[in-house]
Amino acid sequence: MSVAVSAPGSSANLGPGFDVLGLAVDLRATVGAGDPPAGAHAIDDHHPAWIAHRRAGGDGSLWVQTRLPMGRGLGFSGAVRAAGAMLAEVQHGGAAAIDDDAARHRAYAVAAELEGHGDNAAASVFGGLTVAADSGVLALHPHSGFALVVWIPDATTSTDRSRVALSDTVTRDDAVAGIANTALLIHALTTGDTTHLPAAATDRLHQPGRLMARPDAAAAMEALGAAGALATWLSGSGPTVAGLVDAGSADAVAARVVAGEGEQLRVVGLDTHGVTLV
Repeated sequence: MSVAVSAPGSSANLGPGFDVLGLAVDLRATVGAGDPPAGAHAIDDHHPAWIAHRRAGGDGSLWVQTRLPMGRGLGFSGAVRAAGAMLAEVQHGGAAAIDDDAARHRAYAVAAELEGHGDNAAASVFGGLTVAADSGVLALHPHSGFALVVWIPDATTSTDRSRVALSDTVTRDDAVAGIANTALLIHALTTGDTTHLPAAATDRLHQPGRLMARPDAAAAMEALGAAGALATWLSGSGPTVAGLVDAGSADAVAARVVAGEGEQLRVVGLDTHGVTLV
């Protein structure tokens, strides 16, 4: 059965929503069965897409084609795992599986387990703004007027190593601030009301330590804010930094930020579809 499934990448955490919030972005990874088409490459049993596909009960040779950079904080592993797991669902249930809520949740469960946390996987499977909780996933529609400007350095970050460096405890004040900011940020992203931005994207739990280790990312956050971004955050564990912008001014914001050697600035739209058949 020749078939391929595409999944969007994501920006996770969004500041205060650590391990909970994900925002799907219009940079996609495609996983297919059979011979790879032009521009794609065959993968083996070490690839995260292959592992997710097999865990979900799929079979056959696989290929991957992606626009997502690896290890940069834009959800590469979550996207290929989501696409691989959903491909197995399609192989078993046919094209209708892509729109079947139960099939999507099964694919999400596989991808989230392999990821170790659900934020990226949820955004890649369901699209839009997602809330990953123990009780399940809430998929929300972000306001259509938003886009992201992302600063991507020529360096990678290990999520596992980055997480080890985080403190096991948090003060009550920091916990309360995180709860309040997460609620305000969800309101802003879904309604377009920017009253509480950029403060709503402020985090005290994981970003301070991660940014101390990456002063270039901290500088990029400051530069994006000065250029007109409505809010900024470390995308996932970084090193990529995302700036939330009005879609109509995204190019102008990006043009005001000077990229250094090996750095990229991209304007990225938000994805609301999640996994799709190709």
